[in-house]
Amino acid sequence: MTKPLNNARPRKETILMIAEEAFAQYSFSGTSIRLITKRLGANSAMISYYFGSKEGLYFDIFKSRLADAGEEINRFTKLDLNPPEKLKVYLIAYIKRVAANQNFHRLLCNELVAEQHPSIIVQVAAARKRIYNFLLKTVNDGITKGFFKKVDEEIFVLNVLSLIRSVFTDHLNSGIHLSQSPQDDLTRRIVDYLMSALTIEDQHQIKTKSYV
Repeated sequence: MTKPLNNARPRKETILMIAEEAFAQYSFSGTSIRLITKRLGANSAMISYYFGSKEGLYFDIFKSRLADAGEEINRFTKLDLNPPEKLKVYLIAYIKRVAANQNFHRLLCNELVAEQHPSIIVQVAAARKRIYNFLLKTVNDGITKGFFKKVDEEIFVLNVLSLIRSVFTDHLNSGIHLSQSPQDDLTRRIVDYLMSALTIEDQHQIKTKSYV
């Protein structure tokens, strides 16, 4: 649990972080402004000043996190890399982002189940569609240009998204034997596993094929 802050005036980012943790733990309906301000070590006026209400605070968490995901897609779309390189570096970045924001992804799962806020569901669906389409295009390009073997691209992308999410939101990594750098080891193993599903057996073919 996050320790209460003694700062005279918590920053907006700090309020978002602590509120996100509380919402992920207790859900939207189970989290009160009083609980959040107690963890902050501040009064409810801070919430009103920055967000107006509990609902405004909740919406801002999603707005901030989904904006980060969108900016990430924009950066990777512009990279001048061949499909295997682009897919690999994106998977690494995506895994690290999910791992660093586990509270948000638990909160996201809670929201998708409860469906209390339709406007949030619409925003989440749009953000996830962008990620899905980016991955689908990257895999499709790799197959078309001979970098990847022919697979069911749609099922592969669904597997990517569900695997990475479940590993970190369902605590599935707790029983896995990892090296002294658990996060790096887990990231490497997930990326290696996913890339192996697309790899053409003749590795020399991949190394020598030029990107058009």
